[in-house]
Amino acid sequence: MKKTLIALAVATLPAAAFADVTIYGTLKAGVENVHSDGMNKTNVDDLGSRIGFKGSEDLGSGLKAIWQVESGFDIDGTNRQGYGSFASRESFVGLDTGFGKVRLGNLSTFSDDSMGMVNTWESASSALQLDAYGRDDVRVKNAIRFDTANYNGFQAAFLYGTKEDKNGAFNADAATTQRETYNLGLSYENSGFFGKYQFIHATPVNLGVAGETRANDSHRLEAGYNANNLLLSFGYRNDRGDRSITPLNFLQGDNAPDLDGGKYKSQEYALTAAYSLGAFTPKFSYVQAKDFDKDGVRQDNTGYKQFLVGVDYHMSKRTTFGLQYGEIKADQNIFSNTGAVGSDNKLRGLGLNMIHSF
Repeated sequence: MKKTLIALAVATLPAAAFADVTIYGTLKAGVENVHSDGMNKTNVDDLGSRIGFKGSEDLGSGLKAIWQVESGFDIDGTNRQGYGSFASRESFVGLDTGFGKVRLGNLSTFSDDSMGMVNTWESASSALQLDAYGRDDVRVKNAIRFDTANYNGFQAAFLYGTKEDKNGAFNADAATTQRETYNLGLSYENSGFFGKYQFIHATPVNLGVAGETRANDSHRLEAGYNANNLLLSFGYRNDRGDRSITPLNFLQGDNAPDLDGGKYKSQEYALTAAYSLGAFTPKFSYVQAKDFDKDGVRQDNTGYKQFLVGVDYHMSKRTTFGLQYGEIKADQNIFSNTGAVGSDNKLRGLGLNMIHSF
């Protein structure tokens, strides 16, 4: 009886109550064998599954209210990615004027949602995707972002993220919440050719009586061609600030800024190529980071090289299988499969994944 009454109540609701609401998501899982320090580990991992709800309401005169709530989860039953709350991924409420849109919430940086032509890989391991190169592909909490409309292929975006942790006490597990973030993105696309630019400025972190770190600045470029079954993408990034901006720091899993007073500068170059042959898309990526500078002096053995080779098989528009092999070679012993620190300078991986979107 209760089920009948509920069904009747839902049926009598106006259709507008359900208009312009979309449920979407992606399920990603894979089997990966990762080798380092003379040891192999085989894992079944989630690769970034998510579910979301989004919609809009026409307010008249070309104005729309827009919203989205997206949450991440681990389909393998673990909590490896640390998603601990609803709306853990990009979630917002905002307005779309037709000339542009403004959003408030937990928002992606420009590179996270608009510069994906270099890092086209899916993996749980840094050996099988360009984690270090794309280390600023993140979401910023307590943020506001404005995106212009598309004007003959040109678009721009600006994001501002407030300092989430206001108490000034540094927490190494949440270092990014203690910097104000300014993010500018510019994009041009025409006839398959594209060019994209991102700038991120992150304010210093206050370490209390220990002092204050340097501000971090990151410039990133991406350009290439994506049409007629061919993808060719070139990437370059230049970072300046405290030690936390260096790729070596990221690969070591250390997100804490270093209060050594040094001014660091790092550069990385990336190339990705792919070509679709029917349902198959073979692809290749190569990244190289030069030795970084500290106070204008080159620091030997602080770079890395990475390559990936693989193939995607598109069973349908929504379901894809991927097979890939990758290797990172750092100039220092920073990798380990045993828990020891600094045991090997190579991290190699072989992975098979399945991705389904709805």
